[in-house]
Amino acid sequence: MSFIYPLPTTGTISFSDFLLDEDHLYLNEISEATAQRGRVRAVLKEANKAEGPKDYTKVMKQTVDDYLPYLLGIVDCLEGGQLKLKKEFETSWRCTLSDSVLKKKRVPQNDEIDIKLKQAADILRRASGVFTYISEKVCPRWIKPPPSRPPDVLAEISASTSKIAFADASSIAIRKALMQQTSSSLLAKLAIGVAGNYEMANGLIKSLKDSTKSLGMKFLAKDAYDHQQNGTAVGFITEAREVLHLLTKCKSPMIAARAAQEYSEVNELYNSYVGINDTLLVEEFLYIELKDFKIKAFNTNPQIIVPSKADLQALIPGGRMVLDLANFTPPAPAFGPGVNRTSRSESGYILENQYY
Repeated sequence: MSFIYPLPTTGTISFSDFLLDEDHLYLNEISEATAQRGRVRAVLKEANKAEGPKDYTKVMKQTVDDYLPYLLGIVDCLEGGQLKLKKEFETSWRCTLSDSVLKKKRVPQNDEIDIKLKQAADILRRASGVFTYISEKVCPRWIKPPPSRPPDVLAEISASTSKIAFADASSIAIRKALMQQTSSSLLAKLAIGVAGNYEMANGLIKSLKDSTKSLGMKFLAKDAYDHQQNGTAVGFITEAREVLHLLTKCKSPMIAARAAQEYSEVNELYNSYVGINDTLLVEEFLYIELKDFKIKAFNTNPQIIVPSKADLQALIPGGRMVLDLANFTPPAPAFGPGVNRTSRSESGYILENQYY
């Protein structure tokens, strides 16, 4: 189950209403910045209205690659004194965290899906880097912010969102690993690593964290079964089954439905592992009875004895991540102090070198 990022939307503004260019150095750039912001608004609205899959690559290109250099140019000019504020900026945004939903899709195993999963993981890694940059570099520079600022621009929330994005990227990597028949032991560690990132996200998505932990328990159960540790397999699959059963009663219909899908598979494993373990217990009991009818107790065979919850907790390995965090480096400002304007004006194309 991955955290779905509702796209933000914004109202229209004209930068010329807020910026004073006394020396008339950047009139064209200010106008272009307004136009680029208008295109950002248009692409966000278009994506929000679109039914089915959204073209996040197009959204990121318009925002990060095309508009952000102009926004950074404005910031540099304001800090350098080339531009001044006529009045404080007033913008309206419907923020990403204003409407959160959860979603998980089952997908067929083919090359096209593999490519899409890789693209999705890469985009989420970039998003995580952007949120980290906002938390560590942008928020601390906002001196005396108004009390009405949205939660998205609090350093703590941006850091949490970064963790969520990175954990989601890793979840997708796990899905790719499933296609490549990765060992259950490694999958368990990866799933637990993802859960660790969710736990650091300040409890924003507790249900998602619980679901991912149950996924880790499922893989640990498979790994134990593969190594003939039947009792341990029963213990872990029982834990996973209990967590998912609680999630099927979640008030969110989408979370409950997705948990029910995962519960169906886990319940099958539970019935299989418990049945096999019960058979082994009966066989051992019969063996002891035939060997010495006076012995009435089971032999404490570690392979078939189900560990306690405390013992299971001690068997959970440390989590690990399959991906590295993609650090975000903002693009060069489109204009402002230190920017060579000659190379841009000679080409006659104001967006030159802003594309990949």
